Amino acid sequence: MTNSDSEMGMMLKTDEDRVIHGSTITFNSINYTVFSKQYVFCMKPTKKQILYNLTGIFKPGMNAILGPTASGKSSLLDILAGRKDRRGLTGQVLIDGQPSMQDFKYRVGYVVQDDMLSETLTVRENLTFSANVRLPRNISSKDKTAIVDRVIKQLGLDKCADTRIGTENSRKVSGGERKRTNIGMELVLSPTVLFLDEPTTGLDSSTANSVIECLGQLSKKGHTIIFSIHQPRYSIFKLFDNIFLIAAGHCIYHGPASDVLSFFTTTGFTCEEHDNPADFILDISQGLRWTSCVNIENEIEGEGQKKDKIARYLHDVYIKSATYTSINQQIANVSIVSNEEKPIQPRSESRSALIKMLYVSQRTLRKSFRNPTLMVMQTIVPICLAIFIGFLYCNTSRTLENGIKNRFGAIFFIVCNQVFLNLSALELFIKDRSLYIHENASGYYSTLIYFISKLLCDILPLRSIPSVLFSLIAYFMIQFQQTVTKFFIFLLTIFMTAICSASICFFISASVESFALANLITAAYCVTMLVFTGYLLDVTTTIKFLAWIKWVSIFRYASNAITVNEFTDLKLCQTNNTNICLINGEDILKDQKIDYSTTWDLWANFVALGIMIFVYFILTYVQLLRIQKAK
Repeated sequence: MTNSDSEMGMMLKTDEDRVIHGSTITFNSINYTVFSKQYVFCMKPTKKQILYNLTGIFKPGMNAILGPTASGKSSLLDILAGRKDRRGLTGQVLIDGQPSMQDFKYRVGYVVQDDMLSETLTVRENLTFSANVRLPRNISSKDKTAIVDRVIKQLGLDKCADTRIGTENSRKVSGGERKRTNIGMELVLSPTVLFLDEPTTGLDSSTANSVIECLGQLSKKGHTIIFSIHQPRYSIFKLFDNIFLIAAGHCIYHGPASDVLSFFTTTGFTCEEHDNPADFILDISQGLRWTSCVNIENEIEGEGQKKDKIARYLHDVYIKSATYTSINQQIANVSIVSNEEKPIQPRSESRSALIKMLYVSQRTLRKSFRNPTLMVMQTIVPICLAIFIGFLYCNTSRTLENGIKNRFGAIFFIVCNQVFLNLSALELFIKDRSLYIHENASGYYSTLIYFISKLLCDILPLRSIPSVLFSLIAYFMIQFQQTVTKFFIFLLTIFMTAICSASICFFISASVESFALANLITAAYCVTMLVFTGYLLDVTTTIKFLAWIKWVSIFRYASNAITVNEFTDLKLCQTNNTNICLINGEDILKDQKIDYSTTWDLWANFVALGIMIFVYFILTYVQLLRIQKAK
């Protein structure tokens, strides 16, 4: 039996029979430096060291990383979980004494500080999604359901299992239930190691206590629980097995939680009888409660320098202690034992890319149907505008004056309508950005799967159907030329204009994090492109350094396509009641300097729109990759 088979068998055992053999994480000489540019145009990035020579061991049980704000807790947690870029990182992290596999970050559970859940799905549906896209393909749907049910029972989520998560403004489940659901998203993997970044943030004291107690129960089943926490109350602190106390990037204590007070007592600090030990040690790490026996300069300029010196002093005290010697001996013992064991086997393959895409698409559509406001309005508004345009230009005549003017007016209105209606696509990659970053980093799906799924679930219901409905109403009410070929060319133009407009929004939404900034950029872009439609400006007379803009204007290609389609073979007469036609539509096209003489002159507009769609799709995908890499 392979390691993977035994792991799967262990997943399916009942709570009473299941025994998790948690991994032991050891790390040696961890140093971490970040590089950042102080100014936008600064050529040379500045360096700032976050962690200094950290060494430690986390065994199965409750392992807490404590420290003041900005002390490096989250950075250390990310490094241990394999979630930090290797640039600026030195040192070694071992799993059971062996180098971690490349896919280690996908084999462990990681619960981020903020709740990462699909708000319109129920607790059970969120857990089921995690199981479907992350568990190995050799586990049946029935077994996955059993795993989800077991996790729900294990975390005490039975009563809210079929309740939707809800938004921040209209919560359906409590804060503690949301946090436990986040933990459950990772527990479906039955990970040997579970990382949590500040799991009590945003929770009241009672709820925070229940969450930590829940983690304590998991640790008793054999899980290695590693979490960062800022300032726990005593009822929480007493549940810790081991702590790693960090200040300004330096380790100032690492060992059993029960020994921390005696360690600092020998250093010269005394915790008062009714004082919270967690508050006591955090105060020490920040330079508070110092006694005269500590020889340190108090008149150092700059608060940051003072904190650094305090941290270095406490670190020096720690590395000279018996506790530090004991930790190093434990690390050495883990290495000796593990050298005799077999290497860690890579995990079994999870679902295929196609199946993952189906699950991601299913979730996206389910979220849309359960919050149908956008989908409904994206359909109703085009219908209303089509009717309005239809009445506005109803029975467009074939007379020289009104026929020409109304046709150009209708075409301009239609193109503007199609571009601006599809700006709703701006929120696509902004709204769920944090969820995408977390799920992508946790191995739920690849960037390509996410990208294609989001496109399909946006384009098919929100761009295609409204385009068809708009075309059917507007074309025949305006009474453009009544031929099948010309109608379908009009429909194709409307559809491609909608997709091209949406593709620009996709790119912008993947490039910026703020919806307000995305709106500003899109408005500036659209107004600029609108000028080069051909109706507001003779593009042939534009100054040279601006003339290139006409080649990237959606408005120009869309209006040219509809104009050529409508005006070719059109006869314009003096009045509607005469067959004496003084001018052909082709003459109008020639007067407007629009090419029409060959079939290519019409289809070149569709090729241009297609190229723009393709380019913006590629740029959007590149931006999503950039987001994933940056985080």
